[in-house]
Amino acid sequence: MNRTLAVAAAGMATQQLVLDDIAANLANVDVPGFRVSRADFAALITADGRAIAPQTAAPQRLFTQGRLDFTNNDHDLAVDGEGLFAVRTTGGQLAFTRAGNFESDRNGRLRLPNGAALDGVRLPAATTSVRVDENGRIACQVAGRRGDIPGGRVRLVTFDDNAALRLDPDGLFHPAAAAGHMHRASDNNPLGRIKQRYLERANVTVVSAMMAVLAAQRAYEANAKAVQAADEMLRLANNLERG
Repeated sequence: MNRTLAVAAAGMATQQLVLDDIAANLANVDVPGFRVSRADFAALITADGRAIAPQTAAPQRLFTQGRLDFTNNDHDLAVDGEGLFAVRTTGGQLAFTRAGNFESDRNGRLRLPNGAALDGVRLPAATTSVRVDENGRIACQVAGRRGDIPGGRVRLVTFDDNAALRLDPDGLFHPAAAAGHMHRASDNNPLGRIKQRYLERANVTVVSAMMAVLAAQRAYEANAKAVQAADEMLRLANNLERG
């Protein structure tokens, strides 16, 4: 009976974690480039090999393609493909993101709202317009100068396993041993097309998330009823022993 209570209680705790994970995904549905997380489960195995309850493993980030929305902002960039933008944090660390809502600062760096700057890119002073081709080459129109002036190149990167990258509170992905080696885009392997004046939206599917909420709530309620039933049976058994 104690085992029944333990399994049901563990099931309730698991479904609560699932609900928390879904809530976090839905809270970020409007964040450009956000990667949805999914709570995975592993079986809790006893010494004799019996699985007595599920437990959550570390949530996995899914790097499926998000919707690309046209913004008409020269500094907005999106990736159509598997690659990640490489950025430098305000502390100089190399990090990675799918967010592309960049803005130009007074030094010609393209920065995200959190201050991270697109690596390898610096626009010339007095730049009046920017053109970014699908391979990341940047051409600038500069006041008082004729023709296109290079502004650097956006080079995408990827890892052996992007899902194993560490997501920090700054909203950026950081290297992790489990992610394996980093691979930089090349002319022969561009890792995706860069789309100027587009933003990639979060790859959260609201309808699927709401269906998952309903399923988790039903599972939570079923486990709660199992706890109540087991508790009632224990109470009856104790009364019989006393009688």
